[in-house]
Amino acid sequence: MKTLIRLLIKKKLKISFAESCTGGLLASSITSISGASKIFSLGLITYSNQAKIKILKVNKNIIKKYGAVSHECCSAMVKNLSKISNANINVSITGIAGPKGGTKEKPVGLVYIGIKKR
Repeated sequence: MKTLIRLLIKKKLKISFAESCTGGLLASSITSISGASKIFSLGLITYSNQAKIKILKVNKNIIKKYGAVSHECCSAMVKNLSKISNANINVSITGIAGPKGGTKEKPVGLVYIGIKKR
């Protein structure tokens, strides 16, 4: 993470996260390093479907049709994060961290990561 922070500082870029299954771990791993305040813009933990809908404005029909752990939901999360964040790089993550909760179609360990740069 130190390398990432140095690179973002050098390029004068800011980063934001919308996290679900990681529960703030990405934001924590960045903010625990000195100098992060120069590059870290926003961190949202939208763990519940309701938070994804209310805070990130993910269309409830996306979650209903594809589920919160889907390419479609992850894409909507990062797209809408980029609208509310002043960051140059926006990252969304949603998945099934486990140890329980997986299915045959969506096993534990399935993770979607979205990245949008402006």
